[in-house]
Amino acid sequence: MKLKDVLTNEFTVRYDPAEQCLLIYPQLNPPAGTVPIRHRLSVLQEMCSAEAAKFVGQTILLLIPELRAKVFGEPEE
Repeated sequence: MKLKDVLTNEFTVRYDPAEQCLLIYPQLNPPAGTVPIRHRLSVLQEMCSAEAAKFVGQTILLLIPELRAKVFGEPEE
């Protein structure tokens, strides 16, 4: 997957209780077969709540091109 296919200003965040994963899709209404970014509940549970919030928040900030550039100094691409 190319970086330009992931970076967006709009995305869908969904929790899948069956897979116990937080799923982040790089589109508002992802078509079937779209591969999400996954954060497993087991990984988040290994962190304290502040660490888990920071981890998820950083993921979202890194997905938004302008914020990615301004907050992290990463290219917008």
